[in-house]
Amino acid sequence: MITEIPKSEFQERVQRIQQELAKRGLDALFAFGSEAEPQNVRYLSDYWPAFETAGVLVPVEGDPVLIIGPESLTYAQSRSKIEKIRQILEFRESAEPEYPGKQLDTFASVFDEISRGKGVKRLGWVGYPIIVAPVYEALRRAMAGGELVRADDILIEMRKVKSENELALMRRAFQISEQAMEAVLNHIKPGMSETQVVGIAQAKMYELGAEYEGHPLYVLSGRNSANAIGRPTAKKLVEGEIIQLNIGARVGGYSSSVGRPIVLGRISDDIRKFLQVGLDASAKTMEVMRAGVPARDVALAVQDFITQRGYGDCILYGPCHGIGLMECEHPWIETNSDYVLQENYTFQVDCFLYTPHYGARWEDGVRVTKEGVEPFSSYRREIIVI
Repeated sequence: MITEIPKSEFQERVQRIQQELAKRGLDALFAFGSEAEPQNVRYLSDYWPAFETAGVLVPVEGDPVLIIGPESLTYAQSRSKIEKIRQILEFRESAEPEYPGKQLDTFASVFDEISRGKGVKRLGWVGYPIIVAPVYEALRRAMAGGELVRADDILIEMRKVKSENELALMRRAFQISEQAMEAVLNHIKPGMSETQVVGIAQAKMYELGAEYEGHPLYVLSGRNSANAIGRPTAKKLVEGEIIQLNIGARVGGYSSSVGRPIVLGRISDDIRKFLQVGLDASAKTMEVMRAGVPARDVALAVQDFITQRGYGDCILYGPCHGIGLMECEHPWIETNSDYVLQENYTFQVDCFLYTPHYGARWEDGVRVTKEGVEPFSSYRREIIVI
């Protein structure tokens, strides 16, 4: 059973980037990552920052460099697939310790190293939505007189199509998530707090080999179930309310999430109807997806399906988003999407409907195929009343 991406695949990723840099006339690419947003750095090095931030610098020729803060050297050496590691002060943790007396590199010294003294004149950088100010300012100082070129699209396009190794890790992550969901359904009861239920899921996930959660786990009940994004609280579970469960494990860097709304005790007719529309919309989404289909056609078909059943005002966003190193990543499937689905794109079919009083999300992972989709999860795709 594969537990991580092999070093050879990381090397292939770097080679593909270098080919693209040569085409664009770029001297190097810098990709930024943090503890909460590790995707770019982990995709190129398998390194996952903790407390500090990190970056990967890929020259158009030569070996890549992993850039970290002052405290992470032994940690980075233990897990990075990139051998060259350099430490820069601006990648330190947010409490900004000074580290007096410690000799550190700078962007200027690392640029000089990778260019053999020629300098970096045109730098592609990745991480526009997430880069922190100290790192960006240090980067700009080092590139004074040069050109910074946004290059997020290079990694976005590479990461959309998954390799067999990536798919294997994602399938395992979803298997663990389904088993954790089953553990929750076997133990959940009225009077528990939302956070207590999270503990049940976490215990099972780690027992089965997950390295971490794929996202903050959702146990959102009653009015909280209407939150598109939220965190569990000390609120007690009550019979008759929707309880939104989204359980996601992370394996080898790759995320998963299985979403099921459930009800404890008796279910009202209006809630049952609401849940059925969401479940049917989720099934409709998978029905119309396949390689070669314009993404916007999928979104329009699902929007029409929901609207015809009287719940058009309950839609917040399109029915799918990409999944891989992050539980939510490129690409989205929206009514204004302008791309065509390709084989081995991976998505979360994410049908979320909400009202002022409650909401529900049916969520499963899929791989796009020529014939349709390969579901990564299918556990209890039904109205669940316990």
